[in-house]
Amino acid sequence: MKQSPYILVVNGTKIRRPVFVLGAPHSGVDFVARALRRAPGFHLTGGHPSVLNAVYAFARQPSLAQGHESGAARLVRDAFAEAWQLTPLSCPRCPPGPVPAREAPEPCEHAGQVTRYGDAGPDLLYSSSALALAFEDAAFVQVIRDGRDAVADMLDDEHSLTWFKPGVANLDGELPNAFFGVETEEDRDEYPGLSTASKCAMRWRSAVRLSAKLRGELAPERLMTLRYEEVPGKEVETAERLSEFVGASVSALELMRPDPDGTGSWRVRLDSVQRTDVEGVARPELTRLGYLR
Repeated sequence: MKQSPYILVVNGTKIRRPVFVLGAPHSGVDFVARALRRAPGFHLTGGHPSVLNAVYAFARQPSLAQGHESGAARLVRDAFAEAWQLTPLSCPRCPPGPVPAREAPEPCEHAGQVTRYGDAGPDLLYSSSALALAFEDAAFVQVIRDGRDAVADMLDDEHSLTWFKPGVANLDGELPNAFFGVETEEDRDEYPGLSTASKCAMRWRSAVRLSAKLRGELAPERLMTLRYEEVPGKEVETAERLSEFVGASVSALELMRPDPDGTGSWRVRLDSVQRTDVEGVARPELTRLGYLR
């Protein structure tokens, strides 16, 4: 459904070509986002409550964005209008401390230096259609990583595991539920008895399928795909690609890691049962992406 042109102004600046970085949990979204955050003129948020509320609403009830396009776009724009505000109380560059009441809601001194806006987080993927509708010139950077490494990281992350606790993973609502990777009635029936590794793999599998769907919906100039494993050793080439795509100067130094990148760590971090579970759930996607032969 074609929407009427909409102009969003934040901090006195018209939002042009916002950039959204997304991918499956632990696929390297934060790593790429860090480099973009340090690009001159960029204000890239992540995890703001107003945005998460909108994202999780779409994740738990996908029909909110289907058949209600205008409302979904409005919800997303309102969330980012709040998240992107730069005031003395919300700006990461402003010193902490008390602020006069008359200055607290006003744009801070750094707001005028920002020319580009965006957001990053794996959960953004579940609202990608609403984002594309809300911001018709938005650019998307999606990060793809070996699902076995992603699952190994998820298993070590308490926040990721929280979603699998009883009472949190409520699957009585709509199908498919991309957030949990449950797509069919059979998936829903089997889900309670699955191992945690299998449930993590279902989330990765679903994210990869959503990424493929996004590639089919967006023009090439609006979508860039990065393979996490291809960045080490090619930081300069990756920075050049990112810079050209987002229209900002991304430094290759920000893509260099002082620690191991974790590629292939699943070989020692997943036991044989976990490996079997992950590959059993996600074999077609692992194979299609070249991670499994």
